Amino acid sequence: MSDLSIVDKNTKPLLNRFFSPIRINGMEMENRSLMSSIHLNLEDFEDQFERMAYFYAKRAAEGVGLIVTSGCSPDVPGMFAVKGFSLKEDAEIASHRIITDAVHQKGGKIALQIMHFGREAVHGNIVSSSNRKLASSLFTPKALEEPEILAIIDAFAACAQRAVDAGYDAIELIFSQGFLVHQFLAPACNNRTDAWGGSFDNRSRLATEIARRVRARVGPDYPIIFRVPCMDLLTGGITEDESIELIRRLLPFGVDLLSVSIGWHNSDVPTIAMVVPRAGFASATRLVRDNFPDLKICISNRINDPRVAESLLIDGGADVIAMARPFLADAALVSKARRNAFDQINPCIACNQNCLDYVFSGQPVGCSVNPEAVQPDEGVYAALPRKQKVAVVGGGIAGMGSALFLARRGAAVDLFEAGSSLGGQLRLAARIPEKDEFLGTVRYYTQAVIEAGVKLHLGTEFGAAQLAQGYDHVVIATGCATRHPGNLPGADLPHVIQYSDVLENSCPVEHPVVIIGGGGVACDVAKYLMKTKNSLRSAAHSYLNLKVADDSLSKYLAADTSSAASVTLLQRSSRKFAFRLGRTTRWIQMADMERLNVSMRNKVDIIAITRDGVEIFNRATKVSEIVPARTVVLAVGHEPRLQLLELLEKAKIRHSVVGSAATEGDVARRTNISSALGDAYQMALSYADR
Repeated sequence: MSDLSIVDKNTKPLLNRFFSPIRINGMEMENRSLMSSIHLNLEDFEDQFERMAYFYAKRAAEGVGLIVTSGCSPDVPGMFAVKGFSLKEDAEIASHRIITDAVHQKGGKIALQIMHFGREAVHGNIVSSSNRKLASSLFTPKALEEPEILAIIDAFAACAQRAVDAGYDAIELIFSQGFLVHQFLAPACNNRTDAWGGSFDNRSRLATEIARRVRARVGPDYPIIFRVPCMDLLTGGITEDESIELIRRLLPFGVDLLSVSIGWHNSDVPTIAMVVPRAGFASATRLVRDNFPDLKICISNRINDPRVAESLLIDGGADVIAMARPFLADAALVSKARRNAFDQINPCIACNQNCLDYVFSGQPVGCSVNPEAVQPDEGVYAALPRKQKVAVVGGGIAGMGSALFLARRGAAVDLFEAGSSLGGQLRLAARIPEKDEFLGTVRYYTQAVIEAGVKLHLGTEFGAAQLAQGYDHVVIATGCATRHPGNLPGADLPHVIQYSDVLENSCPVEHPVVIIGGGGVACDVAKYLMKTKNSLRSAAHSYLNLKVADDSLSKYLAADTSSAASVTLLQRSSRKFAFRLGRTTRWIQMADMERLNVSMRNKVDIIAITRDGVEIFNRATKVSEIVPARTVVLAVGHEPRLQLLELLEKAKIRHSVVGSAATEGDVARRTNISSALGDAYQMALSYADR
């Protein structure tokens, strides 16, 4: 592994508040950035502490003000899995020293998050306030008895002392996010009738007793961060008044930094997905500030740009900015912001694919937009033994990633794109409502390949003339084309179009619309059509209502009507719609479809497309019918573009295939941003001078 980069502290940053120091009890942070806890799922690796140390030290070297570790259990039942990240006994202190020493060697500071998973754990020995089972869990928790509760309080205090002994600069006590302490606080989990349930006095007792015992153990000068639920967004969660009261009850134990926490993993409202606007829950932090103006407050949730962080600090609602996944997407986020290189930051797009979805599936965590993240050799690119001349064909995300990663290994790379811009399918995806974060990925990779010295050839088809330039290797990243169901009667009628025609050209369509297909793309197109149907009229009405104060517009607005939007999805398969979406995002997509009144019908055979609709046979009812449609949109899959592959094989030129240009059988392999960039990264790392 190569040495980690050192922050250049000589450039004057534009973000004055973000880069101002702040003292948290006896600890000074050199800036207002806090890398909040990310569970990495590295417990199955023998070298988990070395890997965690490398991961955290790399970010410390790039200037993060304070790093908070993965949730660390104080006892055995509190661990996430059978093998868990813990500090439950003195023998583990030496392993934790590997982490703290690595971070301190890079000039950083790190806090241990002490957390008991409770019923959120995935082993068979889980415990909670009551025996109420988490809907998504296989296990029913054991309701803790009072001696066991007292033992957990002791375990928190002992773990805090071990954190001090292990060299951690602070500790964070997490009383939120649906973990054990939160399970006592919330009536949704706690149906006890003893001294630990019922009234808020009783439900908050575990939190206050842990705070009391931990403060007594570590002393008055040691920094303690309290991560407290301040907006539960869950039926049966704690109320805003109870949140404020909980903070008030914690004050006697020294709240050095109050970290405002939003929601549960099973909240009724999305809290960290792409649909959430940036800094979407800042109001919760402002409420805390209004009640506790002297507290140092940390804000979190959907902050992925240091300029947004600066605006939040300017508003005065927060003193510290917590970001977790943005440090997966770009380890150098802070150092880039320090030198005002904002366009060089690889932004977190809140897709949840390789982070939160991987946490729940037990896989080592990574990042969709940064395939290096959490790798044992993150940031290391072995130089090629000799200069290689490589052509990458295709300017989508797989092509841009391939070009960038090969250039980092020292190859001379030419990137060919037949269109006029880079980005490919991501540019189409960014047109979907609430998915414009994809544009940040396109922007980052476009700039990154240019900075890496890749030569761009836009508007250029790759053919015989380019082959004659003597490339050592050609990477095929040409993607795929939309599939046309040629054997479907009526598929060539004028009102039948591909989903790409809808998104790429933004052309209005006539409703009602039938979309043939049931995957994530089909659902996205349905949302796009429903939300854009009346967008022009809505904008005009909003303008007039703003500018005209009286009721003289009523007749005009009443007259300005049009037919309602109507979209139906038809799918032959019996599986769920958008079934390939991850656990943390599919429910959001389905809730949106229901809210928008999109009709979804599966288990149907498509017989024919007519001028008036789509003829189907319902396999459940054994009835044929016509679904009305003035426009039919095809979203029935893709076919790989294989022309270049055939040319290269015939010419016996060395080549690789990445992304959706690759095949599974005779169809394009299903890919997303994660698998496309992962393909590119692995291809580049394994590339050899053959």
